[in-house]
Amino acid sequence: MSGEYAVLLRKRALNALKWAERAFNEGDYDVAVREAEYAVQLYIKSIIYRVLGEEVRGHNIRELLGILALSLIEEGLKSEAENLIEYIRKHRRELAELSEAHTRATYGLIEYNKEGATILLRIAKNVINMLKNLEVKIFGENI
Repeated sequence: MSGEYAVLLRKRALNALKWAERAFNEGDYDVAVREAEYAVQLYIKSIIYRVLGEEVRGHNIRELLGILALSLIEEGLKSEAENLIEYIRKHRRELAELSEAHTRATYGLIEYNKEGATILLRIAKNVINMLKNLEVKIFGENI
């Protein structure tokens, strides 16, 4: 079951990223930003599930990455955890912006514009690419 659930989460993550790109191309920047943030959340959760076999209920991207780092340490993958922690430190501000994007895009008083959505979509893609690379290092492949 753990493999199936992780595959489902990853599929949902990549679909959310596609929807983010589609919304962006249609000029719906709030939806683009919200879906981009959601894509990252789901992708992180898919890897946590592959590592621990446990479902995680959090929503904050930095917290989820922290849980992933701790999970890697628990599983004896200290080098991968250290690399992830360094990524989190290096990209702290970007990750915070992406984490806030979902709430701001849904409940905020101001709409996202093209420039802001471009930045957040780029951040989301960068995080997902980093996670894909991490996945290959841990498991030898993406699922």
